Amino acid sequence: MIFVVNYVSFFLFALTQQPDRKHRDPAVFVLLDLSIRVVLFLSLHALIYVLSADWFGSFGGSRGTALSVVAPTLARSAFFENISGVYLYATMVSSLPLYVSAIKQSASLRPLVSLFPQKTGVVVFALLTLLLAVVSLTLVAELIAHLQG
Repeated sequence: MIFVVNYVSFFLFALTQQPDRKHRDPAVFVLLDLSIRVVLFLSLHALIYVLSADWFGSFGGSRGTALSVVAPTLARSAFFENISGVYLYATMVSSLPLYVSAIKQSASLRPLVSLFPQKTGVVVFALLTLLLAVVSLTLVAELIAHLQG
């Protein structure tokens, strides 16, 4: 799971390094990465839980039970209340090179980044984006858990 999520981020990072991307602001890659990261993290957890139910008899061998615990588990992962927290932050840390690179190159974010001394603004915005990804995943997981009842 960590490999797949990180692969997407590294692929997007490579795109920000392409010299022929003049028509698009690199900040788009940050938003794209954040969205893909949340969707992949949820989807891959669901897949792994269902496969664990099938192959190893986890969750009483029930796919339904496996799927029903994905959202509550991920909703608490940001607080390290389960092993998924380790996976969450392992995937999030790898997003920093992409975020720093894209934010540094972004013309639309330059006015905001320049409010901070030297290169501090880029790092602050990258860390805020990482935090936004964690909060987004937690909120989506909470919403799914709430809808499940």
